[in-house]
Amino acid sequence: MRKYFLIGCLLLCSMGSSYLYAEVEIGSRALDFSLPKVGSSKESITMGSYKQESILLNFWASWCKGCKKEMPFLHKLAKDNEKKLSVIAVNIDNKETKAQNYIDKFTSKMGETSKIKFVYDKEKSLPKAYKFEAVPCSLLIKNGTIIKYYVGSFDDESEQVVLKDIKEALK
Repeated sequence: MRKYFLIGCLLLCSMGSSYLYAEVEIGSRALDFSLPKVGSSKESITMGSYKQESILLNFWASWCKGCKKEMPFLHKLAKDNEKKLSVIAVNIDNKETKAQNYIDKFTSKMGETSKIKFVYDKEKSLPKAYKFEAVPCSLLIKNGTIIKYYVGSFDDESEQVVLKDIKEALK
């Protein structure tokens, strides 16, 4: 049984209807994107370059308590599975500096550089396309296909579910 928690919710419904919506559907192809790395307008991460890999695509904001709560878990996932799993964290703050400040504090507290790939979605185009109604939320993607969808922040119980799902995805 899976529990979903909506902590630190951000309603995205009022963002307009001029976008091509994909919605999250298990078994569907993940949307392609190219987003700049947080703090670097010259470097970007493109979903297309991860087609043959397993990815945990996480959506977060620096003001979201649930997002902050799960960041150490995401860091551990990225560190422990560095060669097998890419953890990409899509920030949707209104100002990139807020995301950068949080990341700087987080990595300073962790005492090491995070293996999470932090990107910035200024226009919030990816959550709009997936019709996300809250953050945090995450997609587990294997070979370009969405295999799991998680809504809300990870707690002890849901972390175990995610670890099991990732173990299966990495087979």
